[in-house]
Amino acid sequence: MREHLDGERPLLVLLDEARCRVPMLREEWRAAPCRLLRDRAGADSGDLEDDEVVDVRLPFLDWLPEAHRKRAVRFLAESDAALSRTPMAFLPPLMTEERRDGVPPSPRFARRLLPNALTADRLAAAVEHLFGDASHRCAAATGSVR
Repeated sequence: MREHLDGERPLLVLLDEARCRVPMLREEWRAAPCRLLRDRAGADSGDLEDDEVVDVRLPFLDWLPEAHRKRAVRFLAESDAALSRTPMAFLPPLMTEERRDGVPPSPRFARRLLPNALTADRLAAAVEHLFGDASHRCAAATGSVR
């Protein structure tokens, strides 16, 4: 991903929502990498061991530079507003960030509204359409926002 960001190569980031807390089972928490345990537990880490489900606070898109994170937050707010005023039957399977003057073409942000309607082939076609004028191979990062 760093190569795509540094080289301004096409990158599509699929967002679900900007959740700050993610529930994990105690067994998952204990199996997490030591860095995650140390960074997220803080002073209350002893209390986490006794709970069946642990709420872990994860940073929002911490792997992206700040300017891109701000765009992602703006896109989520704008798409939430559109979703609140539009019946689901009128929404597309994929809602994408609008291109804006002065904003780099990559990364672009999108939300899968109807996940079952987006097969891997359809999603690849969408990526090619969004970055059709790009000279580099496209990449897609999928999954929940963490």
